[in-house]
Amino acid sequence: MCFKPLLRLVRVIVVTAIPLLAVFAQSGATTIRPLRSAPSEKLSVDLGFRDWGPATIVGSTVIAGNPTGRGGLFAVDAITGKARWIYRAVLPRGTASVSTPPAVAGSLVIAPFWAPHPGAVIAVSLSTGKEVWRGPVPEQGAGVAVNGDLAYILAKGGSLFALETATGRERWKAEFGTNLAPCASQPVVKDGVIYLTGIGKAVPSDAAKPAGYYLFALDAKTGQERWRYRAEAPYVRPGVCLNQPVLTADTVFAAGDNYLYAVDLATGRHRWPPVEVRRPVEGRERGVQVQGLVDAGAVLVGITAGHLIAFSKDTGRPAWDIPGEYRDSFPATAVAGNVLYFQGSPKIKPAPAAGGTLHALDLETRQILWSFSRPTAERNWPFGHVTPVNGGLWVDSYRTLVKLE
Repeated sequence: MCFKPLLRLVRVIVVTAIPLLAVFAQSGATTIRPLRSAPSEKLSVDLGFRDWGPATIVGSTVIAGNPTGRGGLFAVDAITGKARWIYRAVLPRGTASVSTPPAVAGSLVIAPFWAPHPGAVIAVSLSTGKEVWRGPVPEQGAGVAVNGDLAYILAKGGSLFALETATGRERWKAEFGTNLAPCASQPVVKDGVIYLTGIGKAVPSDAAKPAGYYLFALDAKTGQERWRYRAEAPYVRPGVCLNQPVLTADTVFAAGDNYLYAVDLATGRHRWPPVEVRRPVEGRERGVQVQGLVDAGAVLVGITAGHLIAFSKDTGRPAWDIPGEYRDSFPATAVAGNVLYFQGSPKIKPAPAAGGTLHALDLETRQILWSFSRPTAERNWPFGHVTPVNGGLWVDSYRTLVKLE
């Protein structure tokens, strides 16, 4: 058959039912100096709306969007906390939200602006916030991934676009089909390969199975499929939606449907059989869903409603856990050096509520280094997205983007 990227095989749709750090976990940030001592609130940025999306740090500039209400994209001076520029897209109807981390490509910031009526992926100047180009209409919750001179965006109607970062011109497009419910997955690019979960027709080895969810590896230059992996779980006939991929040097790890998976980056074959995650729930041991999966060096760490769990990368089995109460829809997990940041009420250091208290855990000793909360107009308002910087954190709270040092 003639070549066309993916040949209408998959549709990739992203939703925002949980914060994006819970959907697309970051890998271990071992080169960032962690915040080990009890923090204070260095800066508090309030630009007149309630919710902040995840932030991207570029030098002395913090860039983040508003996912609800007024919409828009904002650049903040990391030293003064003052807005450098504010950009709100002019669209046919209503406001447009930005709910995923803005991507930076040279002198441009690229972000998907979503609205119930047509939105657009838009590039603005990093220095001025002025619009430079517009691309296709993004799917709800779509994220932009950048690799060299190309930006990748999941568009409404089921296509993955590769756009020239400087101009927004289409370099290639993978046209996908649609036949199953959305899977909350976003693309990640590593070493010239795009990894993402989508819906595809069954391959010959899965001939007896219906079309379903696959983890795909695509060539970032051409969109050509390199491999696909179908995650299996009992009673899940179309396969598992792997919505939390974490990439390391040679493996993509992911959680889905109470299981943990490990897939070889080069071959697309699993490194060990899927491991069911089980913990006591209401007096019975049950399978539990893991959220906020992150690479914590020697282990992976994720959160369930009742446990903070570390998993061995060699076997997928639990290495240690910390029982407690956790708001698994707002895990706020991130790693810097040998410190894990997370949100909740661990039994070793209880908090008034599972939401609204951020902790730092030494990954070697498993001791809590500090806990931080702040008063908000709405009680127990949870922290959202955590972005580590050297010796500090940017984290969103009620109405504010907060710098902790």
